[in-house]
Amino acid sequence: MSKMNRRQFLKVSGATAVAVAGLKNQADAMELGKGEESYNYARVAAKREAAYTVSPYAKLKSPLEVFVEGGDKVVKVQGHPVHIASRGRSKALDLVSHESLTDQDRIMQPMMRTGKRGEGKWKKIGWDEALGQISKRLDAALQVGSADNISLVIGEDGGGSEFKRFMDTLGSSAIYKMAGDTNKKAGQRLTWGEEIETPDFANSRYVLNFGSNIFETFEPFAQTLVDGRTDNHAKLITFDPRMSMTAGKSDEWVPIVPGTDGLVALAMANVIMQEGLADRAFINKWTNYSADKLAEHLEKFSLEMAEEESGISADKIRKIAIEFAKTKPATAFSYRGASSHTNGVYTERAIMLLPIITGNVEVKGGYCLPRKITWGDIEPAPEGVKESSDVNAARFPHKLKNGEVKTSVLFNYNTNPAYSAAGAVVWRNVLSNESLVPFFVSIASTMSETSSLSDIILPEALFLERYEPVSSPTSLMPWAAARMPIAEAPENVREPVVILRDIIQTLDPEGEKGYAEFWDFEDTESLMTSYFEGVSEMEEDGGFEAMEDYSLWPVYGSVDTATGRFVNDDGEAVEASYGLHKKNGGFSTASKKIEIYSASLKEKGLEPLPVWHKPENLKDAGEEGLIFVTYKTAYHAGSTTANNKHLAEKVHSNHCMINKETAHEKGLKDGALVRLISSVGYIITKIRATNAIRPGVVAMAASSGHTAFGAVANADPHRDALSGKNDPDIHYNLWWRDNGVNPNDIFPLFVDPAGGGASMSFVVKVEKAKSGDKYGDIKADMKSHNAYFKQASEQAKV
Repeated sequence: MSKMNRRQFLKVSGATAVAVAGLKNQADAMELGKGEESYNYARVAAKREAAYTVSPYAKLKSPLEVFVEGGDKVVKVQGHPVHIASRGRSKALDLVSHESLTDQDRIMQPMMRTGKRGEGKWKKIGWDEALGQISKRLDAALQVGSADNISLVIGEDGGGSEFKRFMDTLGSSAIYKMAGDTNKKAGQRLTWGEEIETPDFANSRYVLNFGSNIFETFEPFAQTLVDGRTDNHAKLITFDPRMSMTAGKSDEWVPIVPGTDGLVALAMANVIMQEGLADRAFINKWTNYSADKLAEHLEKFSLEMAEEESGISADKIRKIAIEFAKTKPATAFSYRGASSHTNGVYTERAIMLLPIITGNVEVKGGYCLPRKITWGDIEPAPEGVKESSDVNAARFPHKLKNGEVKTSVLFNYNTNPAYSAAGAVVWRNVLSNESLVPFFVSIASTMSETSSLSDIILPEALFLERYEPVSSPTSLMPWAAARMPIAEAPENVREPVVILRDIIQTLDPEGEKGYAEFWDFEDTESLMTSYFEGVSEMEEDGGFEAMEDYSLWPVYGSVDTATGRFVNDDGEAVEASYGLHKKNGGFSTASKKIEIYSASLKEKGLEPLPVWHKPENLKDAGEEGLIFVTYKTAYHAGSTTANNKHLAEKVHSNHCMINKETAHEKGLKDGALVRLISSVGYIITKIRATNAIRPGVVAMAASSGHTAFGAVANADPHRDALSGKNDPDIHYNLWWRDNGVNPNDIFPLFVDPAGGGASMSFVVKVEKAKSGDKYGDIKADMKSHNAYFKQASEQAKV
């Protein structure tokens, strides 16, 4: 037998590698094509069918293309190829989103608590038993007291607002929305009647970004921002105490002191007015406050004041202000980094002033109103009940403890406040107390820190297993899409809207109580048809059937593979229309104008004009006290992705970022074990000394340190799977043991009096760990927490 020499081996192996690479490229090319089927030649010649849905992750939703083998086995997820914002691209979260279908710790049938709350003792029960117990409790609650004794804590409602409909059916207004952008939304509503802006990044020449990590957490906007940067050489300025990916890719990273964004924006507005660079005609016509009065009001916000508080030089603030005003068109964007403070509402209003006073509102390349397709209630609809909304959600546990509100039955959906809320330990304390929360029901797919405290858990179908209408303001061209079942849901799992229907029909089986008539639908496909029948333009195209090909309407065109741009069937760029306020007869405010002066704030005893005050909870920052903030990464969506093995492998721990200079001053080395001490407790973690954060500020990712969900979230590969069937890949290959530390237990609750949203910053001391301290230790003082909850309730004006 002849021997192969080294040169022959390399030649053959090289040819083999090229051949395999060719096969892989061929497979990838097929999968990225626009056809309805593809093949993965590198693995097996299995036919793949394409289907379409919408991502469940992030604030702004993105349609997706899903590849299926064997009828309903999802094997790949990627961006929607003909969606005007997605353009075939997607987030890291979406690429592995289908793995939730086979999560070894997924809840597959209703479960009932058998031990004490939080003890972890459960038994599986049937749907009839679960629904019977819930309806019995609801009936008792409705018989003996107000319907508001039935409460709902919710993150994001379904596309059809079915949870609001459920609460309206019962006559309850006790809806508590957990949202990280509460203050931003309030600031936007008060100013121009919407809850978010849609900046026209693609056509802009200058972009101010306050506290948002666009490139990692706003994927649809990221693409248009790249367009503007490459096509127009748009200048990007990012104000952020931490060098996020967006800050790192900006022309200038401005490492601002947290909580001072509003002051910097007001100082910039002052410069623009004083230098005669404002669009006074626009101000006088389209706002409710004259240019002369506004200029006079802004005079008090000097560059020197802004420099002293923000740490940014007066010269730099002035330079950016003049550049922004002189470069047309220009736009701005902001998010929780700027508005999640006790001055968040006023910060949002101050930032909005910049495009407003320069006339960059509803113009090409400017600051635009959100575009979204909406549908009304399905008739017959229950009488709408005013809801508590997100302004009270942060204070809900304290309201229960002091008797301000009461609940007999509490529902929880799509949120995990026992982990993620400011003062999360207080939520756990209250939810564990059966005298405060007599009956607690979670609708969930996993055993989170919150659902683990429930009495009954009802398993929901995942986004790939259910119908749901979706529209999101990701583009200046409005669109609607449909989630439709691509994978078959497990036998004992139900769609959220079906769960709510079944609760109502069990409560009112004969329809005598007047509830069942609002939930009289046979299946969710027919429900989808009813939603889209309310969209007149879509109805002309065939209603729900118009979505048959791509689960999307309208399809504006496709991606030009040569340029990566979105074009219509004639190969021309798809152009948005502007001047929406003119077409609509003004803005969605009482005056039909942009309300720089807010009568609503005045009525609450608050300053009606955009102002700045130093956050109460950050006044102790100085040599000893450092400002603590949290941030989001590209690899996690709150708690939703905590148990995903591939995402957790990318980001599983959250060591505390600290500036190298600050660490050196405190005698701390990179990787040192430290105590982070707040006014309500401390955590033991490790530091990551870096120049990518401002001196005097420390930061931790808000996605680690779980004590629930399962093996991956806890970095414990030998933990028994909830399903009883362990994933061998997790059991043998999960190599990390550090799952981080949750800082939310040591967040003292401070809220924005104007918006009600919790501040996600506070002052800490960073000290070397003491003898006996172990990584991951958390100590929280309930007495101190209760004092802060009480103070927050007293200060809030909403």
